[in-house]
Amino acid sequence: MKLAQYTSQERAIAAADSSGIRQRWAWGLRLLNDKEKLAPAGGLKHGVADQLIAAAAKRGHKLSASEIRWRLQCARTYPTEAQIAAVCSDFETWWDLTHAGFPAVPAPDGEPPADWRTQAEKDHDAACALVDLFGEQGALFPLSQFEPAEVTLKDLEDYTERQEQITANFAETSRKRREYLTSLVGAVGGDMSVTWDEAQRRLDAA
Repeated sequence: MKLAQYTSQERAIAAADSSGIRQRWAWGLRLLNDKEKLAPAGGLKHGVADQLIAAAAKRGHKLSASEIRWRLQCARTYPTEAQIAAVCSDFETWWDLTHAGFPAVPAPDGEPPADWRTQAEKDHDAACALVDLFGEQGALFPLSQFEPAEVTLKDLEDYTERQEQITANFAETSRKRREYLTSLVGAVGGDMSVTWDEAQRRLDAA
C-alpha cells in the first residue's frame, strides 16, 4: 500500500485530538494487512517504520516508533468491531488505553475480523472484482455508474444511445476541425511555422 494512504489517515488521527482510539486502531489494522510492509514473522520489514515516520513528518504530523508499535498492538488485541467499540466506551483517550496496556476484551462468537479499508477503498475493490467478473465487457459500461445487480438492459440501452450521439457529435466536430486546418495550411502553402493568426489572414485574403 502507498504511504499516502497512511498519511491520509494520520490527518484524521490528528483531528481527533487526544482520543482518536478508533482512528489509531484502523491505522494499525491497515498496517497489519499490508503485506508490502509486514514481515512474515509479524514485525515490520526493515526501514518501514522510518518511512512511515518520514511520510507523516512531511505532512506536519508527529509519529514515533513507539506509537507505531502501540497501534499495531491495539489492532492485534482488538481484531473485531465489537471489541474496539467496547474499548472506546471504557477508555476516554488513547493515552489511557496505552497506559492500561491494552487489556483483553472478549470477542463475540462468530464475529469476523474488522474491515480495515475506507469506504472509497471498498468501492474500488468491489469495482475491480466486477471487472474481473465481466472481463473486457465491464469497461464498456462504467461500473462507477452501473451496479450490475441492479441496472436493467433498458438502462444500458439508454446509455448506449446517449454515448452514440456524443460520439457522432465528436466525429462531426473532428471532421470540421480537419477541414479548417487543411484550408489554413493550404493558404500558407504548407508552411507549418506560420501562426494561426497569420494563416487566417491569408485565408481571408484569398
